[in-house]
Amino acid sequence: MKNVIFLFLISGFASCSSEKKPAERQTLDFTVELDTIKVDAGEELLYVNWSLSSSGESPDGKYLFNFKRAKPIALEVINLENLSLEKVILMELEGPNGLGTEYISKIHLTPSGSFIFLDGYQVSTFDDQLNKVSTYRLDKEEFILKSLPEGKRIWLDQAISGDGKKLAAFYGGQQMTDPKEGVIVVDFDAQAARIFPMESLSSWLKYQTTFLYNGEHPMNAIFPPANLLMKGDSIIFSIAAENKVYFLDLNTDSISTNTYESQFTSQISQKVFPQTVDAEEEFQKISTEKLNEVRYGNFLFDEKNQVYWRITLESPKAVLTVFSSDFKQLGEVLLDESFKLPSKVFIRDGMIYTFLNQDDEVYFVRLKPNFEN
Repeated sequence: MKNVIFLFLISGFASCSSEKKPAERQTLDFTVELDTIKVDAGEELLYVNWSLSSSGESPDGKYLFNFKRAKPIALEVINLENLSLEKVILMELEGPNGLGTEYISKIHLTPSGSFIFLDGYQVSTFDDQLNKVSTYRLDKEEFILKSLPEGKRIWLDQAISGDGKKLAAFYGGQQMTDPKEGVIVVDFDAQAARIFPMESLSSWLKYQTTFLYNGEHPMNAIFPPANLLMKGDSIIFSIAAENKVYFLDLNTDSISTNTYESQFTSQISQKVFPQTVDAEEEFQKISTEKLNEVRYGNFLFDEKNQVYWRITLESPKAVLTVFSSDFKQLGEVLLDESFKLPSKVFIRDGMIYTFLNQDDEVYFVRLKPNFEN
């Protein structure tokens, strides 16, 4: 899918489905402090062209590995304990340890030390010495293709399990105007894949506006991102335009949902926009207006405090919400209006790190929660 703008930004296979009403809130009082820290890169200039979106942090939180897409491609190893660039590891495009592409969209590090590089359709695993172990193409592997209905494809909204052995994604039609049709789970170890059709996902298409060239050919689209998370044998997913979360249990094939409430933000993206336009000027205007609509972020697990954090934006507000480890909403606070949510956010030592580009140097704005009870 080309030229797509991201906002920042059930009936089906499951054997049973249930809708949860907003749960009675538990109260967890907390405040948030913000500070800004800088990474010392010495004489080097860190690669910030993609806002650190092509990066991944080590499970112990000590390092951030930032992929440099510009040639020569490399891994920039940032020490998060002393906030410095520790080293730069050159990588290869071709050969036995070649990545095959410089368009890496995400890096995932496993507890065993493996590196997993994803570019949307290619998943490559390297060992802790950066020797290539395997490469899979999500659009070409027979064990994946045979699980998909004819004419369908895996979409770019993806999540990978902690050990790197499974991948979850949405699937649907080939065209930009096609809706999501369900979730697919790929098991690389077992060389197997399984789909979970969900008709309810087609309703998400109402939040998308597509620019049709000559009123016929899809050229561009703007829509709220979909959030995906793998936790054990569960897939947790949502769309940023709704304060509603889906839970898919892979053991029982059951789907449940939970609708949350916020005292600060809208429950859904409220303004109704046309689903298609054929004038580029109108499309750009709608794109700007959609940036002011509510956007619920993904869940981020805080190992130290054993809670999940989620950041929500609705211009000009930013809200930080805390959830228990079993996804009960515990509390929320309104952040400073100057807070901007970048594409790179992660948790380290009980704090939320958000990337800030200042004169092409790497800074992190840290949100530091303080619990009162």
